[in-house]
Order: sequence, then C-alpha cells, then structure tokens
Amino acid sequence: MAVYKIDGFGTRNQTDGSGFDANHSTRKKFVRLFASATIAEGDAVAIDFATSTNGLGNHVIPCLLGTENSSVAMGIATEAASAGDLVSVQIQGINTTASLDDTNDAVGQPLACGAGSGELTLNVAASVPVAILVVEGSTGVHNSTVYLLNPLNL
Repeated sequence: MAVYKIDGFGTRNQTDGSGFDANHSTRKKFVRLFASATIAEGDAVAIDFATSTNGLGNHVIPCLLGTENSSVAMGIATEAASAGDLVSVQIQGINTTASLDDTNDAVGQPLACGAGSGELTLNVAASVPVAILVVEGSTGVHNSTVYLLNPLNL
C-alpha cells in the first residue's frame, strides 16, 4: 500500500489491513562544537565568535542576555564540557533539560537568552527566539521542556 508522508510525518497502512499507523518524528537535530568555557548539561548556548582556535563559528559559550558575544542562544548542551572539549548541542526538537531564569512564562510562549548564564526567558524585543515553552520547570534547574526552533538554520 501507499505511504503518505510529508517530511517525516504521515500514516501508513497496517500490514493486516486493519487501519493506519502514524509515523512519529521527534524532529531532533544535534551539532558538535567546541566549548569556549565550562558548559553544564542543559545550558542554553550561543556561538562564540570571539574565539577562532578551531575556526570562526565552531565554538559555543553559555548564553547570557546583555553580553554582546553570547546573547543569541542557538541550542541546548546535551552534555557537560570544559573549555576546549567538543560538546553536543541540540538545536531542534523537544528538549527536557532546559533551564529558565523565571517561572512566570506560559506554555507556548517563545523563549530567548535569559539574564542567568545558560538560562532561557520569555522572548524580549530584539532577541531571537530559540525555543517554545512546553512544560515549565523550576527556576535555575535544568528541568523545563522546550521545543527548540533551530534559529540559525544549522
């Protein structure tokens, strides 16, 4: 039978002819970049253009609102890393280890780089949203669920 699919989503006939099954996709994407500073698992990170040791655009640092080089979050670190280490960064899909700098955001709101290092907050004017809030966790703890948007189209 035919498979109906649009970019990973769709349905397919069950082999016994009793109906359809859904094709589920987590839509997760990851990149590996070099850490320019200590990064904790669950930290929101930004590309560090001030470091060129391994080429411009190949380094990340914890994002921090108001700091020119780190105020555009691009994903969430999926592991801890020290400066110079390669670190896996999730850039798209559901992530359950994000940290928020406050707990007054509503589900579905866009999130961007926050005032705490490696944290996200409600998207503010002139900020690029990196995620959408799915489940709000505790302030400063890596337990919030977000949907990452891949804002840099990596």
